[in-house]
Amino acid sequence: FVPFLPSEIMDWVMLDSAVSQAFKVYITKVDPASSLGLSTDSIYSYNMGHIKRVLGGEVPETQPSRCMSRGPSGITVAIKGLKEKCVDSLVFETLIPKPMMQHYISLLLKHRRLVLSGPSGTGKSYLASRLAEYLVDRSAREVTNSIVVTFNMHRQSCKDLQLYLSNLANEIDRETNMSEIPLVIILDDVHDPVSLSELVNGALTCKYHKCPYIIGTSNQPVKMTANHSLHLSFRMVTFSNNVEPANGFLVRYLHRKMMESEDEKNLTNEDLIRVLDWVPKLWYHLHTFLDKHSTSDFLIGPCFFLSCPVTVDEFRSWFIDLWNHSIIPYLQEGAKDGLKVHGQKAVWEDPVEWVRGTLPWPSAQQDQAKLFHLPPPSIGSSSPSQPSEERPHKETPPSSMECDPLMAMLLKLQEAANYIESPDKEDQSWAQL
Repeated sequence: FVPFLPSEIMDWVMLDSAVSQAFKVYITKVDPASSLGLSTDSIYSYNMGHIKRVLGGEVPETQPSRCMSRGPSGITVAIKGLKEKCVDSLVFETLIPKPMMQHYISLLLKHRRLVLSGPSGTGKSYLASRLAEYLVDRSAREVTNSIVVTFNMHRQSCKDLQLYLSNLANEIDRETNMSEIPLVIILDDVHDPVSLSELVNGALTCKYHKCPYIIGTSNQPVKMTANHSLHLSFRMVTFSNNVEPANGFLVRYLHRKMMESEDEKNLTNEDLIRVLDWVPKLWYHLHTFLDKHSTSDFLIGPCFFLSCPVTVDEFRSWFIDLWNHSIIPYLQEGAKDGLKVHGQKAVWEDPVEWVRGTLPWPSAQQDQAKLFHLPPPSIGSSSPSQPSEERPHKETPPSSMECDPLMAMLLKLQEAANYIESPDKEDQSWAQL
C-alpha cells in the first residue's frame, strides 16, 4: 500500500508511524471482527524502493524525504514469520486466526500426524498445503515434489498407499538416500480416517521420529470406534461452517480482495461494499437451507464464492450464472438426497425468494426474474429452470404388501436373507482394505 506522505521533512520515526497506521487501517477493513489476531506488532519491516527499514532496528542512512523527492514510491510491508518465530505471515496469507494456526502447527510438531475433517469447500486442502510449506521452510529446505508428496485418495487406492508407505519405511530403516525421503505426505480426500490410521500404523513401521509428517483431509465426519484408534495415531481438527475459521473466512477474503483490487474507487464504493457484505449472508442462508433439507454430505463451503468479482456490474452477471447453473443444481441434488435419507424434515421454502428479496445492487428488480426457482424435490424431477411435469407414482412395496399377503411373506424372507449376507460382505471389504 502507499500511505499519503505529503511532508518534505518526513523522518524515519514519522514514516514508521504512518506505515503502522496504514497497516492498522488495512487490517481493520479486512478483518472487521478482529478475529485474526494481527496488529502493528506483526510488522517486521517495510521497503521503500531499495531502502529497507526494520522496525526497531538501525535507522537507514538515507532519509525518507530524499526517496520521496524522486517521485511517488510504493511501500511494501513484510510480516513477521518463521525467522522471527512467529506465524503472523502465515495468518496474513491464509486468513486463519492466529490462535488456531498456532494450535495446528503445535499438533503437527508434537504428533506428526493430523487429519483436517469437515464439509467440502472449507479450505482443508489449501490449509494442508500451506502447513506442509511451513514445515519445509522450518527445516530450511525447498518445496519440491519429492519433499512434499500428495496422495489423492479419490484417485489412488489404499493398496497403492500401503505399498508406498511400506517401501518408504524400508528406505528410512536402511537410512539410504535420506535427502530424497519426503518430509510431508498429504493424503487428500480420505474416505475413512479411522481405517487410514490403522493402515498407516501397519505400513509405516519405521521409528516414529523419523517418519514424515502426514496431513490428511476428509469430507467425512469421523466415527470413533471403541478403541479410539484414530487418536492413538492422528490428531483431528474438525472444520464447521458454523465456527472459525470457516464462518469468518469469506468476509475476510472478500474484503481483502476489494482492498487489493487495482481500482481505488472500490474502497469508497458503497454499492460494492453492500454487495460483498451480502455474499456471506447468502452463504449462511444456503447453509441453513441445506441443514434443514439435506444431509451432511451436501453442506456448502465458503470456497463456492471466492471467484466473486469486485465490481457491481461484473458481480451481477457472475451471480446470476452461478445461481442458475451451479447453486440451484447443487441445492436440488442436496434436497433429493435429504428426501431419500430423512424424508421431509421441514416445511419447504424456495431459497430464491429470500435471494430475490435481498438482492443488494441498484435496480435489482430487473434481475429478479432471471433467477431460477428451486421446486420441492421429487425422485427423477426435471431441471429446476423448467416446471417439472406431474408423473404417476409407482406403487411402493408397502402398498403391494397390503394387497398380497404372499408377496409380503416373500419380501420379508428376502430382507432376512440380505441381513444374513451383509456381515460377510463387510468382512470381505475390510480384508481388501
